[in-house]
Amino acid sequence: MNAEGMLVGNWVVVRSANEILSTLDDNGTLDGLPFMPEMLGWCGKLFRIQRRVDKTCVEGHPIRRFPANDVVVLEGPRCDGSSHDGCKHACRIYWKQAWLHPVDADDAGIEPVNADLDKLRTRLKVKTDEHHYFCQSTELLKSTEDFPPGRRRRARIALTEIRNGDIGILLALQMLTLFLWQRILRKLGCDNWLRGPHKRTPAQSLNLQPGELVRVKSRTRIVETLDHKSSNRGIGLCYEMMRCCGREAEVRYRVDRLINETTGLMREISDTVALSSMRGCGSLGEECLCAGEPGDCPRGELMYWREIWLERVNS
Repeated sequence: MNAEGMLVGNWVVVRSANEILSTLDDNGTLDGLPFMPEMLGWCGKLFRIQRRVDKTCVEGHPIRRFPANDVVVLEGPRCDGSSHDGCKHACRIYWKQAWLHPVDADDAGIEPVNADLDKLRTRLKVKTDEHHYFCQSTELLKSTEDFPPGRRRRARIALTEIRNGDIGILLALQMLTLFLWQRILRKLGCDNWLRGPHKRTPAQSLNLQPGELVRVKSRTRIVETLDHKSSNRGIGLCYEMMRCCGREAEVRYRVDRLINETTGLMREISDTVALSSMRGCGSLGEECLCAGEPGDCPRGELMYWREIWLERVNS
């Protein structure tokens, strides 16, 4: 497919179920990337491209890329986990260009094509066995590859993202500054600043609900809830989250279960939420930044907050 029709801001239509089915193997994947049941409702609908995926983070690995460089993110909702037993990871969905058709904005009146959805649905896989799930997240390592070695790799990636319109120059400079500042802090031993005193960490239940206004506690109060691995009951705290201390935000949703990207197992979680509309931080207060790389990641992974790190804001 012509990459010129797949640039940021361009309009595309998700192809029909029958067209997408023709691209998939027996596991419901294209080049190892699954087309998930949560994506079925988008068939035949019109979207704008939010960004190209020139790089992606993968749990436990250095930054990686799709071999064919043919994946984009669309403006629209994240995965709702409805076909994966309610997983609350809320991943951004990756779209192969073969699943999309470039159009003009004037074609906004296109009617969705929903024929053959059931046939496509039967091809799609959600589990490998009774306990292990199958989705874009669990298959991301298999569907990507390492970047070629090179000292200027980071600069090449950043320049490609700017050229493609994925990020602007000012935002790129802002994120580079954050990256360099965090590297300085790590050299100064900032990771030790987030090591807590506990072997068994405390819990607090606020029963926060979507839309409620909360304030992130101070770093000192948060560290008091952590263990020596900078985590509270297995949910880690990274230094970039400290940028949000003292700031107010809205509860996006409660996080009660997540599919582990590495193992494929479902993890049950309590007293945890995701936040949105972080005051004074923009989207950089809602999504994590890759610790070892400058800039953001197209995955836009949300940060998870233990309720013990938050307090309600009186209205």
